[in-house]
Order: sequence, then C-alpha cells, then structure tokens
Amino acid sequence: MTRPLDRRTAGKWLLAGAATAATTSLPRALLAQSTFPSKTLQLVVPYPAGGTTDVVARTLAHGLSGPTRSASIAIVENRPGGSSSIGTGFVARAQADGHTLLVTTGSTVTLLPHTQGLPFDPLKVLTSVAELGRTPLFLYANPGIPAKDLKGLVAWMKTNPGKITYGSYGQGTQGHFGGVILGKAAGVDMLHVPFQGGAPAMQALIGGHVQLMIDAYQPAMEQVKAGKVLALAVSSPERSPYAPEVPSFRELGLPQLEAISGFFGMFAPAATKPETVAVLSRLVSGITASDAYRQSLAKLGVLPPQALTPAQMDRANRQTNAEWAKFVRDIGYRRGEA
Repeated sequence: MTRPLDRRTAGKWLLAGAATAATTSLPRALLAQSTFPSKTLQLVVPYPAGGTTDVVARTLAHGLSGPTRSASIAIVENRPGGSSSIGTGFVARAQADGHTLLVTTGSTVTLLPHTQGLPFDPLKVLTSVAELGRTPLFLYANPGIPAKDLKGLVAWMKTNPGKITYGSYGQGTQGHFGGVILGKAAGVDMLHVPFQGGAPAMQALIGGHVQLMIDAYQPAMEQVKAGKVLALAVSSPERSPYAPEVPSFRELGLPQLEAISGFFGMFAPAATKPETVAVLSRLVSGITASDAYRQSLAKLGVLPPQALTPAQMDRANRQTNAEWAKFVRDIGYRRGEA
C-alpha cells in the first residue's frame, strides 16, 4: 500500500507524483489486494450448523483469520431453508463488494435449479470464486443382501426386478439420481425411498428397511468399519485415499456414475468486480492449499479442491448444469417425484 504523503514540502510533492505514476501502472487486481478485505468477510452457509458444508466453511474461516490475528476477518452465518435458496438468495442480493460470500455444495448451482424449483437462476445471480473441496459419493449396501461386490449386486438386481429399494437424503439429489443411473446401467428399475437427510436414510439402511444407499464418505464410514454397512463403489475417477479398498465405478465398468460426484465452493454476488473476485480467489486458494486445511478435509472424507480459476470454475459449473438439465428432462423427472 502507498504510504500517506506529507505534502508540506515541495520535495515530498515530487515523490508523491512519482508514487502516483508507479501506482497507476499496477494491475487493478494488485491494487485491490492492498486494501481487501476492508471489513469482516461474511461466509453464508445455506444449510444448518454442524453439517459438512458448515464444517468446511468454518475451517476456511479459521484459515482466513489465522492463528496470529487479534480478530477474525471471516465469520460463518447459517441461513438454511428453501433447498438452499434462502442463504443463496441472501448472498445474491448482498452488496457486491466481495465481503458477503456463499459457501455451499456444487449442487446449488448445477442440479438443484432443475429439481427444487429455486426462485432464481444461481448461474445468473452468482459468480464463482474458488473450489473448496471435492465430494465423491459411495454406493452402500446392507450386509444382509446376497452380494458383496458390485458385480454380484448387479446380478442380484437382475433376478429381482422391481424389488430392490434404495434410500437417499432427498428427492432430486445426487443420491436419488445415482440410483436411477445405476438402475439404468443394470437394466432394472429400483424403488427410490427419499428421506429428510442422510442420517435417517442411513438408519433405514442399517435396519434393512432399504437395501442400498448412495451418500458421501463421512456419514457412513464408521458404520462400514463396524460391519453394519458395505461400501461397494465410489464415484471418483480413482479410488478415494480415505477408503482405498473400495473400487471406483470407473474401474468396475460404470464410469457414468462419476456424474454424481460433487464439490464445495465459494461464490460471490454476480455484480462483484472481476478484480475483487481474483483477489478473493487467490486469498482462498492460499488457504485450501495448506496442509492444515487439507488435514481437516481428510477428517470429513473430502478430497482437496481442483486448482481452478474463477473463469474455469464458472465454465465447469455451466457445463455440469447443462448435463443435469438434460438428464432431468430425459428421465421425465418432475419435482416431488420419488
């Protein structure tokens, strides 16, 4: 930052002119970096406190504030409800100065617009800042089924058409549509049983009320280790380092299930200046590349984020959004259907 100039002497006026000339030649993003943030960053999470998205946001806020700061420069505010539309809408309407930001799942901008009837288009009211982590999903099974791997599961499904049930954490989600994709790949229909969240769905799986479930790593791995649930496959292109014994759908011949993988991301109001977004992206990327942050992600079973620029992230989100739009149309899904 340029020091305040003492204009009481002609010599200092000359220095001021030189400093001004040098400053105006700097990129605007670099100038923005020298004064940003000018107040506390508000990280809005459109889900309740305690969930994985909330923990990711708080881990990021801790990293942004740093252990040596006397006061936090980032705080987390939970604004749940409306299939994430309440918190998302709050950020979209906020002053576009880069200080009010959304931390959410990728489905907020890619899938939910086509399944949850959001009152706005997230791709139009938000702009991408940075990825915060990747979230592959796992196919889980009740250990009582007569199959211990995906090949055996598909064979069993074919001999029991219309009798296989799978649970998910809600209608119109990756967990729901993952079952649709799996059923199509196996050539059989499965009965979808939606629940209000992952926890009740997992309890139904453990209790044998449903045979299958698709969900993230963290909610289920303790149950897997205890032998209450089987993990049959993961949607990442390669095996997860957190569960290396679980094969990927790709290596099992079902790469189409990779579509259900998700991510956590940071977004700003659409009108935020590009130079402010660039500064935010660099600031956040410095935190997400740190060992401390990645160790925190590992405890959640979340993979490190891709190193994408805001423009690259925007393009990827638009492509994924278009792919989900086509999928939803192709299967004839209507909101509220199981």
